[in-house]
Amino acid sequence: MAALTACGSKSNSGNATSDEILLWSQTTGPDAENAKKTFDAYNATDPKYKVKLVTMKKDTFNAKLATAGRSGKDVPDLAWVASEEVSTWQSQGLLNEWSNLDGSKVTEDAYVPSAWEAGQVDGKQYGVPGIMGTWVMYYNKDLVDKYVPGAMDDGIASFDEIEKAGAAAKGDGIYSYANSWMFQNYDNLYLQMGGKWLGDSGKISVNNETSKKVFEEFAKLNKDGYMLPQGQDATKNFLNGKLIFMPEGTWSLSNVKKATFNWGETFVPQWDPSNIIQCSGADQFVIIRSKTERPKEKLDGMVDLMTWLQSNQLEMLKSGANPSSVAMLENEEYAKMPQAFLLKDEKARDAVNVITTPGLSYVNSEIDTRGWDMIQGKADITQTMNEIQQVAEQKTE
Repeated sequence: MAALTACGSKSNSGNATSDEILLWSQTTGPDAENAKKTFDAYNATDPKYKVKLVTMKKDTFNAKLATAGRSGKDVPDLAWVASEEVSTWQSQGLLNEWSNLDGSKVTEDAYVPSAWEAGQVDGKQYGVPGIMGTWVMYYNKDLVDKYVPGAMDDGIASFDEIEKAGAAAKGDGIYSYANSWMFQNYDNLYLQMGGKWLGDSGKISVNNETSKKVFEEFAKLNKDGYMLPQGQDATKNFLNGKLIFMPEGTWSLSNVKKATFNWGETFVPQWDPSNIIQCSGADQFVIIRSKTERPKEKLDGMVDLMTWLQSNQLEMLKSGANPSSVAMLENEEYAKMPQAFLLKDEKARDAVNVITTPGLSYVNSEIDTRGWDMIQGKADITQTMNEIQQVAEQKTE
């Protein structure tokens, strides 16, 4: 995991200088390395304002950004945030609009529509899209052929097929499903089962029968012995041929490439294969409010950076992400990448659902912490979801 990584000139502190654009990011690992290469390449073009990238772990990023943003002092110029976080930071008064886009190439038609819309709050543009990281699924083609032949002919794995694979492979000590990141699997299955994030009041609402059905399905997979047990490394088991279907992020591509067997990348498991729903993120570059007014030249420099990134995202895509810009969709090297199906295929593109719901990030944090207790029967599902609902409501007030 990467700690603090800087690119550009000057020191590695988190403070901006007058001749650079300070960018804070929660990107780590291979993603951070590829981001650094990208911004190094931008700086090599000798722009008036070079980029200084500072990356940190998510918890540190959130704490530092909240503290600095509230004071308006020692803030970054830009922060690279998840799509579902834009509305949260905006509601706290931490963001400025991208109000200097007129006459630039940073326009709606330059981006994948869902990625552009993810940066909007109340019709105003608070984010400019970066890259799209998506929760997808990798699968072992050899094990599919052995235990559920023909199941992946349509490129979709249903939960029924996952259960059939689990029953067939269990005797050989092979699992059919992994739950390595709880909220990602919950979000996808919740929407596939017909769940809605907002209730009649317009506020976040997850304490319902759909959430209960999601965790009942996960609990069944776990109880039947088809789900990789808590604490076991999904990627390690997958690479060792002990796991058939592995829901994971597009960012896991660099590890999956190490597999010595035939593997594929496809949609997340689907509840109803005739109605594909595929959650995705669309990272956004947001401007952090500062007590000191930034000069117009620096703001224009930020737009220049966004414009350059439209055609220069390839290095960041090597970690498994998809581009947000239309210009990259026709890039021949990108088109050959396994994750390209999400945007190159019309059926897949229509299925992509970018999460932007205010308050959902609070729900997801609680799901990550308490999900396994519900799956293992250590906590009542309805009671726990009620408590998660209350936490989300309190934090969004």
